[in-house]
Amino acid sequence: MANTESLQKLLELAQKQSDESAKKLGKLSLQYQEAEKKLKLLVDYRETYQKQLQDASQNGINHVEWHNFVSFINKLDTAIAEQKLALQYAEHNRKTGNEDYQSCQRKLNTYDTISQRYRRIKVLDQKRREQKEMDEFASNQFTRKTPGIMK
Repeated sequence: MANTESLQKLLELAQKQSDESAKKLGKLSLQYQEAEKKLKLLVDYRETYQKQLQDASQNGINHVEWHNFVSFINKLDTAIAEQKLALQYAEHNRKTGNEDYQSCQRKLNTYDTISQRYRRIKVLDQKRREQKEMDEFASNQFTRKTPGIMK
């Protein structure tokens, strides 16, 4: 079985990797939230602009203004489509980061379990040695007090 120092080093390394993975996952989650907000903002802006076009159409609009409205809405649609792709990319990265974090956590838990088991074995061995020493001491004491029994 590995020694205490090796297990401690593995445990520390796994903890460091887990911490780094958690930070990375936090950043990826933030990027996802920002991409989601940006998409919502674009969709809301498009709906507002679409409503302005409808209001302007009802009140009468010349051809140039109508063309500008439609052109801008098309640009918004393109931006929305691109932002949806960015959101999918951010979601994929977040899922990958989450899987990496969970993997690091499993590794950390495994090393922690091994380390705890090793410490328990060491404690049991120490107790057995102490008990053996106590038994030998008691046996020696008994033998000294009653020298005729062992003959």
